[in-house]
Amino acid sequence: MKTKTTRLHRFLCAAVLGAAATLAVTSTARAQDVKVRTARFGHGLADAHPAGQAAKQFAADMEQATGGKMKIAVIANQALGPDPQMLGALQGGVQEFYTGSALALLGQVKELGFQDVPFLFNTEAEAHAVFDGPVGQYLNNKLNGVGIHVLGWWENGFRHITNSRRPVNKIDDLKGLKLRTQPNPLTLDAFKAIGANASPLPWSELFVALETKAFDGQENPVVLMYTQRFYEVQKYMTLSGHVYSPLIFAVSKKFWDSLTPDEQKMMNTAARKATEFQRKSTAAEAGTALQGMKDKGVQVTQFSEADLQAIRDRVPPAIAPHLEKIGPEFMTLVRTEIAKARAR
Repeated sequence: MKTKTTRLHRFLCAAVLGAAATLAVTSTARAQDVKVRTARFGHGLADAHPAGQAAKQFAADMEQATGGKMKIAVIANQALGPDPQMLGALQGGVQEFYTGSALALLGQVKELGFQDVPFLFNTEAEAHAVFDGPVGQYLNNKLNGVGIHVLGWWENGFRHITNSRRPVNKIDDLKGLKLRTQPNPLTLDAFKAIGANASPLPWSELFVALETKAFDGQENPVVLMYTQRFYEVQKYMTLSGHVYSPLIFAVSKKFWDSLTPDEQKMMNTAARKATEFQRKSTAAEAGTALQGMKDKGVQVTQFSEADLQAIRDRVPPAIAPHLEKIGPEFMTLVRTEIAKARAR
């Protein structure tokens, strides 16, 4: 009996060692198939932002997966230029990776404008389901056609309003405030419909514009505001949650097409991990960021339900022409997918 047990033990050990050796050989072979590459991952956020952290994790995971052959330099704070410039560089293959707003591509992919429809999403989970489902795949295909391969949709969060002049406790308090908004005509008309003096401005110029009082306020997610130190130039915040804001996480199609199937598989695996990490980190840090804004002296208020309803009533007529341009069929798909997410 002892002899049989010993033989079985030896057999199992040999099998395990054989499997490990096979795995090691396969991994080595894959690493040998990977070309030596250097790439740049540019974004306009702070290193401390969850997207900045996720970008670094993605770069580290890709370096490990390729046996050190693919090295990705993560370059933050728009050091490679403003978002439109980086997106153009991505399309031209001059820059390999990017995360940030995709709205600079609105003229090429009109459907991107849907993300700024006020009160479209109720929760982050709804938004994730939509961007990870048929709507996201539709956008990914359209973006692929203009030279951008989407690796994932990251979380920026729900946008809130800040300003340096007065508390905004009700909708009428917005009248006369000069607010910087996203460069989306839909957004501009939505804010004008509720009395604000809305105007677009490049992200790279926003902090100085607020500091010099060229603009009274702006609208952005709280984690972004905190990591960019907006509490230094803004005194009042209204938790409006009027729009859910995603971040595109993408690679240049030219760079993607140059990769081997194994390299693409490695990249997809690392991208899924980075997307999960980034979304969870943003959700975890939202409360900390809000408290941080308060600790820095920012006065935080909320609209009443009556004022939120007033916004919902005033905005639709103002943005109807823009929804028509985006496309009724696409908007129907969006609303269908949101309804499915809410029914789960």
